[in-house]
Amino acid sequence: MSQKTTKQPINTEARWLPRLSLFVFDHYRVAALLWLCLTIFGAFSYATFMRREGFPSVDIPFSVVSGAYIVNDPKKVDSDVTKPLSEIILQDDRVSSVQASARGTFYNVFVRYDEGTNAPEAGKELQKRIDKANFLPSEATLDITTPKFGFTARGDDGVISLYSDGEVKSTQELATEGEKLAAHIKSLNLSTVGDISIVDPFVQGVDPATGMAAVSQTSFDRYGVRESDKNRFFDSVAVGATQKKGTDGIEFDDQLRAAVEDYNKEQSGKTSFVAAVSASYAPQIKDQISELQRALLEGLLAVLIIGSIVIAIRASLITVLSMVTVLAITVGLLFTIGYSLNTITLFALILCLALIVDDTIIMIEAIDAQRRRRKDPRETVHVATGKISRAMVAATSTAILSFVPLLFVGGILGSFIRAIPVTVISSLLVSLLVALIFIPVFARYLLLGKKQMGSRNVHEPAAGIEAKIARFISIPMLWARHSTKKLLGVGIVAILVGFMFIATAGYFFQKVTFNIFPPAKDTNDLLVGMEFKPGSTIEEALAVATQSDKIVADTLGSNFKQASYYASGSAQGASLFIGIIPYHERDVRSPELVDQLKKAYSGFDGATVSVNQIDAGPPLSPFTVRIAATDREAALKLAKDVQAFLLGKELTRLSGEKAKIVNASVSDPGTYERAEGEPYVQVAASFDGTDISTLVTLAQTAVEDEFTSEKVQSYGLDKDALQFDFGQEDENQDSFKTLALAFPIVLLGIYLLLAFQFRSLVQPLLIFMAIPFSLFGITLGLYITDNPFSFFAMLGFFALIGLSLKNTILLTDYANQQRRIGVPAVDAAVEALGERFRPLIATSLTAVVSLIPLAIMSPFWEGLAVVLICGLLSSTLLVILVFPYYYLGVEFMRMRISRKAGLLWLGLTILVTMLLSKSGLGSFAMLPLVALVVAVLQVTFLKLRRRQKSI
Repeated sequence: MSQKTTKQPINTEARWLPRLSLFVFDHYRVAALLWLCLTIFGAFSYATFMRREGFPSVDIPFSVVSGAYIVNDPKKVDSDVTKPLSEIILQDDRVSSVQASARGTFYNVFVRYDEGTNAPEAGKELQKRIDKANFLPSEATLDITTPKFGFTARGDDGVISLYSDGEVKSTQELATEGEKLAAHIKSLNLSTVGDISIVDPFVQGVDPATGMAAVSQTSFDRYGVRESDKNRFFDSVAVGATQKKGTDGIEFDDQLRAAVEDYNKEQSGKTSFVAAVSASYAPQIKDQISELQRALLEGLLAVLIIGSIVIAIRASLITVLSMVTVLAITVGLLFTIGYSLNTITLFALILCLALIVDDTIIMIEAIDAQRRRRKDPRETVHVATGKISRAMVAATSTAILSFVPLLFVGGILGSFIRAIPVTVISSLLVSLLVALIFIPVFARYLLLGKKQMGSRNVHEPAAGIEAKIARFISIPMLWARHSTKKLLGVGIVAILVGFMFIATAGYFFQKVTFNIFPPAKDTNDLLVGMEFKPGSTIEEALAVATQSDKIVADTLGSNFKQASYYASGSAQGASLFIGIIPYHERDVRSPELVDQLKKAYSGFDGATVSVNQIDAGPPLSPFTVRIAATDREAALKLAKDVQAFLLGKELTRLSGEKAKIVNASVSDPGTYERAEGEPYVQVAASFDGTDISTLVTLAQTAVEDEFTSEKVQSYGLDKDALQFDFGQEDENQDSFKTLALAFPIVLLGIYLLLAFQFRSLVQPLLIFMAIPFSLFGITLGLYITDNPFSFFAMLGFFALIGLSLKNTILLTDYANQQRRIGVPAVDAAVEALGERFRPLIATSLTAVVSLIPLAIMSPFWEGLAVVLICGLLSSTLLVILVFPYYYLGVEFMRMRISRKAGLLWLGLTILVTMLLSKSGLGSFAMLPLVALVVAVLQVTFLKLRRRQKSI
């Protein structure tokens, strides 16, 4: 490529950015002091100031109304308590749904409010409304709580399991000692522990038949642990503790464990009671922090290696320093606005590693390129900043806009993930400022010394190789530059190549499954769910659970770590939460352990058992068919027929692969349930596949086709009696649809931004070609690695938008600079490829290499990493090989199409894209390709008209 210093003016449309960089460069001591303060503050925020917690504090718009009514008749509990209670609750305009269940001696009502409602305040008002109505039988008790996410049903942040390692103790004896333990820990006044109490397995009330106080056991708990190479289970009770708001999760765990250790020392030799911390977020937080630090170290090492090869060792050191600075300042900013270091923010910081490398490498490469041509450091910074500042602003702005839709996701999911876009957007803004402000200062010390300036002092063998590769890729353009026909020929070939890759992406997309929150390839937690036989007593359920625990202990063997029911066991069902040793310490993956457990439970009597692994994201909801039970007998009859239809039913995915419904169960006849005040019975089913989001839709279609309105009426029920409820999956799909609907709006926002920055209507669409170019890699990567298109894959795609558009922005911006000084279109495209080839390759390769260890070592990150790696490779390859020809095609059309014709072209492009999208033949990702095809047809049409007029 040409090394001339003439005809390379500073971008006059972005003069304030070079002035900003020069101002900081001139006041380098002040800038260095500012950098030091911000970095140290960020480091202390990460290491000391920021609270550690499992999940961000989220206000859940729920209330739980529960109590005892010891009449041993679920129908009476329903008619006397849950029915009138539901009616009163529904009078509140803020209530969006009410679900109630009544059993023989107690009841539960789950109240969901509209988003934004203050649940504790609404619960207090609800209590007043109920007291005023005065409808409850005098023997019934009532309690209203606001639940939170946690290990127990009431939302505890830590659980202590108390058991007897010796003589067998009754549940009552365990509960009594559990209350003593809770009182003891409470008396210690620990700085991080809020409320602590036993999860009471008993309910107390008044027996209407006798008028006497009565106690009934409603739940049970068991605790399992591996000791001395043996897996042992014990009857236990759960003591739950909440963490004080604003305290640190790791410190909370340390204090709990210290208190438990003191208790065990005091009990040793006196009693057989033993306490153990069975649940805490601290181990998970520590693992995630460790993974973040490992990913950061590997990413920085990748930057250092790739940067040293592609650019220069000193430049790579500056890039590493800049990335550390960006992360430190971002963490300091998160602390300042009140965020904690939790699962979500750690997730976002790891995602940021692949995004923040762009601005830093682009800036340092520009300075490195100019220092080879100049001997004045100040002029070097001025020219380098002027050349790439607008491209950097455009690339960063598009990356920010691509994450904006995540800010508007509603529901509980939206509340949880809000920290992701906040963190990513913050890091992108910080990376741009670090590139413009601090990198020139770093370069002053490390790169722009007298002995590092000028072509004679710079020896970079890679630069010559890169220039030769860029020149080789440009051969077709150089060959065709003096012939319109040759240019048209190579342009058509380029369009066909791009279309071929996009069409292939569509083929693979049909083979990729869809699951919003798919199971990870490996995890450290399993779940065994049991649904006991209808009419089971609490004693019978406990006996069945004991048999189940033996199967777990024998099957998992040395892979077992500990387990607990967290007081979830009841006469109807139970959930055993199992911790297995970390995946990097065992040879077998969690899905294989799940399969082993499923085989071990084959033929198990006493309960319907499901085995799953516990993954990130909301818990899986079963596929549920609800039947309005105004006529309970008729509804139960229909429910049994639906159950028989579903059990073993085969479902066919879009790819042709089969899945089967493996479990289907009808509501316990001993439980009366209501939704929005209306009674119902339900059928719950589960699948042998993991792509739940796809399978629930297929199952719904199958049920609707079989049980038509006419068939439902034949049971003596209303034609609309059969409905569906997918629980959290419904909300997940609604949130996912919000993102899908927001995508065209994001593209429009990015288009308007680029149109303003590039002063063009057509070039933004040209820049958009990077998006469909990435689709081939995304779909092929997901298909080969057997990962579904999921929420995490969508996050990767949003991140990829900014990364891939950066490549086309760099090329288009430099080519435009050359065109403004009179360089012909072909020469401008060739110069752009030669000048931008190195930063384009450096940023893409660095991001890819830094993500590879994450994809290999961490099952949780695999899907997201695959999207970023494969999508970036695909986009970068096609941008290098064919994008310059697309640029030439657009330049050719700009010179031959008037503004009026251009607006007509824009309208036709949008119309054709919308029609293709609605017909299922394409999507908005094909908009750039459609734009070029329409433009070619329009130019051809205009030429034919001119010829006709000339004749």
